[in-house]
Amino acid sequence: MKPIVSLLGGLALAACSVSQSSEETLRQHGYSATYVAGYHDGCPSGKRAGGDMFSQRMQNASAYAADGDYKTGWDFGFVQCREIEARNEAIAGAIGTAIASGAGRSHGADGVDVRKIMSGIDTSGLENLN
Repeated sequence: MKPIVSLLGGLALAACSVSQSSEETLRQHGYSATYVAGYHDGCPSGKRAGGDMFSQRMQNASAYAADGDYKTGWDFGFVQCREIEARNEAIAGAIGTAIASGAGRSHGADGVDVRKIMSGIDTSGLENLN
């Protein structure tokens, strides 16, 4: 069970590191400060919509209505982070199902093949999270 907890912790850390570096990355690609502000408000809103119970919906309603850059950034951040969060929730659910149905088997009680789901995910950096 310890490797599963480490994996879930690693997914959470990966999500945080993406968020922390996104402002710098967006600015390097020439996006305006209002676009970046919109993205950073839209992203936690999308995470909330994707199932993250710790994120809160954020939106500057006046900027969303009046500033096209803010609106575009918010919309993009919302969609991108909602999809990432929904995928993370699905993976966590599949792992939970595998744990509940018996360790060592590749298929959970619902027929989900956890090994197949996890096959495309690089977990090589997680071994030091013990």
